[in-house]
Amino acid sequence: SGSVEQQAATFLKQQWQAVHYVENALMSTLFGLAFWEQIFEAVPGVFHNPFQSAPTDMYESAFRERRKDSLATRMMQLREQDLAIILVDAYQRYHHYACRWTHWRHISLALVSACVHVIPAAHLLAIWERMLFDPAENRRGFPDLIALGAEAGEYCLIEVKGPGDALQDSQKRWLRYFQSHDIPAQVAWVEWRDD
Repeated sequence: SGSVEQQAATFLKQQWQAVHYVENALMSTLFGLAFWEQIFEAVPGVFHNPFQSAPTDMYESAFRERRKDSLATRMMQLREQDLAIILVDAYQRYHHYACRWTHWRHISLALVSACVHVIPAAHLLAIWERMLFDPAENRRGFPDLIALGAEAGEYCLIEVKGPGDALQDSQKRWLRYFQSHDIPAQVAWVEWRDD
């Protein structure tokens, strides 16, 4: 019983300290926390009511262009400061608010804290740079699971594929990107066993 991803996560817990089924929710949430102020920057014409969970230009090239200076400043801050402190603080500050990027019900503060303590800052910054290049396309295609170890750098992003399933183009692009940036990622090809 349970999805193939959940079964794979249960099996992989034998090898890792923790394994979480996160799909796109984790990296989207970390991105939203890192760039909250830029997402909700008071750019003319992009917010029409107080209940918007993202600006109207969020998935257009104009998003990056209109906020070029503030995004550059933010990337510099993220490179120079402690990401664990920044992201945990952002989670605590904003978790009562709606944002299209953050998945509060699926991604807990404990998981954010655990991830930013083992995922190197350089890996997160590389992922965020690609997401900023094309937020509409690059917010999807992330692996199903994240496996976490006890020490910094001990983690792996794992895409689970059951019988008859195939990698989507967005997943292939992310896997190539991970490889080119030395970000640990694997595909778990699952086969049903006849007992």
